Amino acid sequence: SFFYVLNIIIIFITIVVIQNDMNIIQLEQERIKLKEKLTSQYSAQARIIFLSKYFGKVLSTKNKNFINSFLPEFIPEYIFCLKNYTVTGMKPQNLELLIEQAEKIKDNGLTTSYQGFTEVIKKLKDELEKLQRILRGEATESVESKAYFPLLEEEAIKETGLTENEIEEKISEQVKLSWINAIRIAKQYVNRVHPFHEVIISFDKKAGFCKGNSLGTALTLSFIEEIFRTYNSPVSIKVGDGIAFTGGMNEIGNITNTSNDIIKQKTELVFFSDISLFIVPKNEELPANEKLIELKQEYPRRDLRIIGIEDLNDLLNRRNIVEIKKQPVIVRTGKFVKKNWISAITTFLLAILFAYLFVMDFDDNPFTYTLDGRYAFIKNKNNKVLWRKEKMIEPDLAKLSRHTKQYILIADVNDDKRNEVLIQNTAGNEIICYNYDKKIIWKHSFEDLVSSERETLNSEYSVYMLDTLKFKNKKSLYLISKNGPSFASAIYRIDVTNGKSLPGTFWASGHIMDCIIKDIDNDSKPEIVGAGYENGYEDLVFFAYEIDTLTKSRPTTNEYLIRNFPISEMKAYIRFPKSDFDNYEEGNRTPQYLISSFINNYKNKKFQFATRFSSRNQDVQIGYDVSYNLKDINIVVGSDFRVVRDTLVAHGLLNPPYTDTEEYKELLKSKILYWKNGKWVKKEELE
Repeated sequence: SFFYVLNIIIIFITIVVIQNDMNIIQLEQERIKLKEKLTSQYSAQARIIFLSKYFGKVLSTKNKNFINSFLPEFIPEYIFCLKNYTVTGMKPQNLELLIEQAEKIKDNGLTTSYQGFTEVIKKLKDELEKLQRILRGEATESVESKAYFPLLEEEAIKETGLTENEIEEKISEQVKLSWINAIRIAKQYVNRVHPFHEVIISFDKKAGFCKGNSLGTALTLSFIEEIFRTYNSPVSIKVGDGIAFTGGMNEIGNITNTSNDIIKQKTELVFFSDISLFIVPKNEELPANEKLIELKQEYPRRDLRIIGIEDLNDLLNRRNIVEIKKQPVIVRTGKFVKKNWISAITTFLLAILFAYLFVMDFDDNPFTYTLDGRYAFIKNKNNKVLWRKEKMIEPDLAKLSRHTKQYILIADVNDDKRNEVLIQNTAGNEIICYNYDKKIIWKHSFEDLVSSERETLNSEYSVYMLDTLKFKNKKSLYLISKNGPSFASAIYRIDVTNGKSLPGTFWASGHIMDCIIKDIDNDSKPEIVGAGYENGYEDLVFFAYEIDTLTKSRPTTNEYLIRNFPISEMKAYIRFPKSDFDNYEEGNRTPQYLISSFINNYKNKKFQFATRFSSRNQDVQIGYDVSYNLKDINIVVGSDFRVVRDTLVAHGLLNPPYTDTEEYKELLKSKILYWKNGKWVKKEELE
């Protein structure tokens, strides 16, 4: 049988903004202490308190270097805990300080790379408003009907005094006692109770660890409720809304005490929650009410009642706590019929399943694919594997559809209502078109010979798929080829029905990394928009040009220009030079492009891509957003990059300004160049 118990947490730690100055050694000691606490088994409620205290100490230094060095590594955990915070056990004054601190962290720019942080703060404010309404005695939404019990954090208890094995034995013994009492009550209403049961105890969420037997009362009620449901008892039992229980239960159903100190702490926990009725052991009703009176001095309108209970029978006789009523005959009959129709339903479902499997097996039309890093699995629309083909790809990249589409394409190339599968071969230098039955229809490789002033390039090219487009009445497949030993790359098209080349090749003196086809100016003439390397200028470039049937070269230096072709007209051609960090890192000839980072952001009308730290480190360095007007550029600094570069600035290895500042972003923007009328200009000269 199943039951549900919600753990409620209490933390008796006040959020404090530390005002005294701290040096870097003290901060490092505090950082180490915090990491140790975060690796321990504390709830999200407790961890946000630990994080908040530490953040307060760092922020109080008002030292930008300290803030940027000591806080970023904890921001993900901080946001996670804030997202999972609920109105439980925290005074509104402390919650107000938590919100104030979260807004300071946001204002310091520490959460710019975390979307939705504003909504997290709003959620906290909503939680604060909810708590204030509760404390004012105003009506709130009803609390779900479950057997809640309050759970104290270990830091709120002076001393547990028990070993892990002793705790486990104590809880195990309480589970047995609760079950014995539940079975005793169930036998009063159920004629035949089976001697053996498989019981699964589950919780709504992991909020902490239970180290005592105070869950006994809630556990017993939940057992009774589920036993009645399992046996379709003539009566049903239901715990009232917004009720919390504490206290163990012995073998004869008496509710056992916790302690005066613990019951007061739990009363305070429940006071600052949405619970309206707190059930405690009879002998602890007085200290619990004393604590309630003390708390009501500040919040006199808080609607919370405390009821002391002696034993299980006393509890079951309280209709304001537990509702026990007879089930209507028609309801019980319906449940009985439903229970005995299991075999018929199973037969029906099996028939549907066999029919589904038959249809699935009969469908041999390729529809989708998956990759596991070694193989491409071709599947029908029911996700049944039709066949597989070897295709080596990094497992992490195999999950990115915008990356894998350059290797595999499923399309009806000849309009026969059956899809074909186009796959890059294992060597990466050929595109092969298969029919639905894995038979080869055509193959295509790129072997054009071109030269520049510095060298004659050989014909060793890899081939990648861009997209299909009907152009000049031809169903075309656009491809990207990159010269393996050297710098050249090309965008061109082939007839998708037979794999033969069609007029129109765009040559670039640097490897093109990502592209899309899009009509950016809505003139019904599509463009190719992309990003990649430019070896002549040793920069990263963003480019756009109109699709046509000409063979042409992208502008570059004389040494790298692909000869014997006209210079391409460019809708956009933008250079992104190396950052000071790129120059500091040895071996970075150009900014390092982050693989598969190019995105067409339709919603916000911009193209996005990013650079990475180096060829050895795939973390984001700098993100670039290029507006659809192909002029305005926004810069986003990676959080890990900010920490690394700021450390170098702090040690004098790189010059200021610090990284995630408008000054640094403007410095990067000032080095961006635009192609206009055959020369490179700054943005101001575009008009």
